[in-house]
Amino acid sequence: MQAMGHPAVARLVFAVLAPLALSAGAAAGTIEGAVTFPSQVVPAMTVYAAELDSARVHTARLARGQANFTIEVPPGRYLLFLAPNEPGAPDIYGAYTRYSLCSPHGVDGQCEDHTLIPVTVAAKAARVAVAIDDWYLTDESAAQIDHLLGAAAGGARGTAEPLSAPRFSEYPSEAFEPGAAPKIESAAGELSDEDRDIARQALAGGPNFAGHVTLSLTSCGLTCGRIVLIDWRNGVVSELAPQGSSDETQATLPCRPDEALQFRRDSRLLSVTRVRGSAVVTQYYVWSQKRAAPMRGVEYQRPAQAFCAVAAG
Repeated sequence: MQAMGHPAVARLVFAVLAPLALSAGAAAGTIEGAVTFPSQVVPAMTVYAAELDSARVHTARLARGQANFTIEVPPGRYLLFLAPNEPGAPDIYGAYTRYSLCSPHGVDGQCEDHTLIPVTVAAKAARVAVAIDDWYLTDESAAQIDHLLGAAAGGARGTAEPLSAPRFSEYPSEAFEPGAAPKIESAAGELSDEDRDIARQALAGGPNFAGHVTLSLTSCGLTCGRIVLIDWRNGVVSELAPQGSSDETQATLPCRPDEALQFRRDSRLLSVTRVRGSAVVTQYYVWSQKRAAPMRGVEYQRPAQAFCAVAAG
């Protein structure tokens, strides 16, 4: 990753600015779980929460010996499963199934159903607790998981982000109690008077990114926005560095405009999705607490048709 230059300006395109501000503040739910592994030593594992309505897969990594997890997800219905990911660990899946709800497991003939069952995260029930302890999946259940992972990696549906794409929950932000809104500190000429007014209005709502940062979209035309980040600790203003040519940034997303910009207050991760020729590119940035600036991360590119298939599916 490379640090972003402080005065750099990004003119990134978004179809409609207002919906972005609303979607960025969408409430997230939490799936909390306990893992039981059929041996004395719990290997390092990856927990997957597959959203049924979009084929997106959210992940959380468990260190060796760790038996509890938390995954932050938007409201929806999720199938939960996991797999060991350390060398020498068995190549098997564990999952949350009807077997997980059957107690006691040891009674012969009483716990034979290994069908994956969804958990629902709703606005009124944003916290869900589960226990994943079924390591005796049928071939049908294992094939279902293979399909979900294939779709998430660009297989069956070819539309969702790869499993290797970063997740908001993987970059939690530090707790921060905001006081009075900071005075914007920037060199003369960096922000126009109009941009300053927009930034001050955004500050009135408090931090909305990385715990102590306010991310603001200032207008550069009918279909584009300028991403400005204001640090509440010192009022310093930073922006994303420009990426690609001006032609790449002067086209709107063909669909799913609410995903052009995604960020949360409780995470240091920021994603920007834009058009590049006939493809759709998602770029990820992580706010560096040490550098007090966004740092460029990975990039994923998909055909526009594949990107839009999620909305149509």
